[in-house]
Amino acid sequence: MADVYMLDDEMKWKVLPPMPKPNSHIEFAWVIVNNSIIIVGGTTEKHPVTKRMILVGEVFQFHLDSLKWSVIGKLPYRVKTTLAGFWDGWLYFTSGQRDRGPDNPIPRKVIGDMWRTKLSL
Repeated sequence: MADVYMLDDEMKWKVLPPMPKPNSHIEFAWVIVNNSIIIVGGTTEKHPVTKRMILVGEVFQFHLDSLKWSVIGKLPYRVKTTLAGFWDGWLYFTSGQRDRGPDNPIPRKVIGDMWRTKLSL
């Protein structure tokens, strides 16, 4: 699902704009940067033939001021269960699990690489 909710000050759930593409709640990583939420990796909708979940290769940003989503980049490969961090202007992600390609979402081995990119938000 691409549904997004926020618990407001009155302890009531508020519906927010949906994500650009559905993403698993447990298989992506997120960090807070400059009043926005950055989401890295995850799993999205099922492959039409194999019915396996497809991994996410985009980096999403949710602007907390405007409540709008944007795609701010692409990962070097699709990944799930990754870890992310932000330090001194750099977005890092490490570990996780890759797929075998866009037409073969069967999981590959767990990765041990670390990547970073400069974020200018």
